Amino acid sequence: MKFQTHIAASLLAATAASATTFESGNWAAAHVGHACYVFTQFPAKHTSGALVLTFYNQGHNASVSYNYAQWPGETEAPWGANDYPALELDGEPSWLGDEMFTHDGPGGYSIEMTDGMLSEFIGAIDATKSTIDVMIERESQKETVVFGRFSPEGFGQALQRAGEWCQFDPSNLPVS
Repeated sequence: MKFQTHIAASLLAATAASATTFESGNWAAAHVGHACYVFTQFPAKHTSGALVLTFYNQGHNASVSYNYAQWPGETEAPWGANDYPALELDGEPSWLGDEMFTHDGPGGYSIEMTDGMLSEFIGAIDATKSTIDVMIERESQKETVVFGRFSPEGFGQALQRAGEWCQFDPSNLPVS
């Protein structure tokens, strides 16, 4: 079953007449106005969100986030004040998890990556063979909770298409 985040789905629904989309494997790309999005669409069971990469014309102001989709009836933040994100690629911890932070805002809950780290993230995903796990280390319970498990299949193709639409080279992003 296809899964798109509420943010990506809202964006596409609001501008369906002007959106261009592309699907490849477990990933999709969308071109909406001056922005391109690359996002996961086939997560593992019990995944509660999606990875979303955002690029503006020529790759400027690019970002990556894990957008959490609340479960029905859920009203609180899915993590505590002392909890922190972690990232595993192919079952191995990635230092990129140290560059992630939780965000609670009016648009919902997300895990964001430090600005300027997207090129490293893209390289790491390109090298991933089987799984991308976005997790939260629950400090108080001394446990790790996987919030999202994704396959890298189709990532490179979706990213390439977004690069064509928004006129950027995924392997040579501008410093924003």
